[in-house]
Amino acid sequence: MDKLETLSPEQVADAIGASSWWVREQARRGRIPHLRLGRGRIRFLPDQVDALIRRATVKEHEVEPEPVDITALGATDRSVRAHLKPRRAEGEPLF
Repeated sequence: MDKLETLSPEQVADAIGASSWWVREQARRGRIPHLRLGRGRIRFLPDQVDALIRRATVKEHEVEPEPVDITALGATDRSVRAHLKPRRAEGEPLF
């Protein structure tokens, strides 16, 4: 069997311009696939680094969302009745 190339969190961090702490934290929280070899020893395969990059990539919106037509919402019967009620004078009892 051929020897697999693995990368340390520090190597991954240098390659993508992040801190090694951030790379380790993503692995600890299970956000990216990784190898755990022994106690606290985290390593990455090249495919796993690609998965990290895909997960951290923010994609640009290609199409602007269409405006929502809110005229269909209209006023409810209850809100219309509330606006038609005569206003009470200041100091007049509520009931």
